[in-house]
Amino acid sequence: MTDAAEGRLTPLPPAGWDPSLGRVKESLGTPLNVHNVMARHPVLLDAWLDFRNHIVKTSALTARERELLILRTAHNTSAAYEWKHHVVRGRAAGLTDAEIARVREGPDAAGWSEEEALLLRAADDIHGRTEIARPAWAAMCARFDDRQLLDVIFTVGTYLIMSTVLKTARVPMEEHP
Repeated sequence: MTDAAEGRLTPLPPAGWDPSLGRVKESLGTPLNVHNVMARHPVLLDAWLDFRNHIVKTSALTARERELLILRTAHNTSAAYEWKHHVVRGRAAGLTDAEIARVREGPDAAGWSEEEALLLRAADDIHGRTEIARPAWAAMCARFDDRQLLDVIFTVGTYLIMSTVLKTARVPMEEHP
């Protein structure tokens, strides 16, 4: 249901999900509020699940690389919900609190490896230009294989979409991310 006064799509509790979403519930475990909002469109949520699982489970990128891209995208889009969730996931992927804080400074901050700086630059370019600038792309092509390059683009793109959903629908943060 849309709450016009609040400008929000309210999360649908899992007990109210369409029965066709059983596989989705099983895969997600305890769904987050963003999933509960997406459950208002069962066909979309079901179709999105396999893609989401690729990004977070079977991507050619390491968990650390993925989380750097997601955190930079969350920063670039000012998506507090995504940032809070991925600080936790970034730590689980081996990022230190200092590195997580440094993500906000961007690719030119001291301390990033060349590959990490390229990933952060790619997230910035995709956000600001909807393409990775030629010099950065050429450098990435020399360091990442085709699967990784595509996963970079699709990871950032996916989290641009998620940030748009979260902010537009005003999805509330869970009490415990």
